[in-house]
Amino acid sequence: MKIWQFPLFFLCFHVGCSSQQNEPLPISEEKLVRLMFDVHVAEGALSQLPGGPKKDSIADQYYNQVAEIQQLDRAVLDTCLSILQRNPDLSQEVYEKVMEMMDKKRLEK
Repeated sequence: MKIWQFPLFFLCFHVGCSSQQNEPLPISEEKLVRLMFDVHVAEGALSQLPGGPKKDSIADQYYNQVAEIQQLDRAVLDTCLSILQRNPDLSQEVYEKVMEMMDKKRLEK
């Protein structure tokens, strides 16, 4: 299985989560999909690194860069991740759209 297909990050959203259907997102769903696409790419890159404190530091840098690229505060990114963790249905819906975006990007090459 390729790295970009199923990062552990998204799997965690579906394990042991309770659904909170009415929790509002701080950004539009369209922007959330773009944000999660970038998070997905960052997670793929991180999966190639050995574990430890250095990886944690790099992960923090990647997430800061993703927030900057998407013109968001890091706190907004973290809030979106938390909401997705608590709402597996929304997480699945966003994940499917991220995969569609990934497929389109691959076809553009």
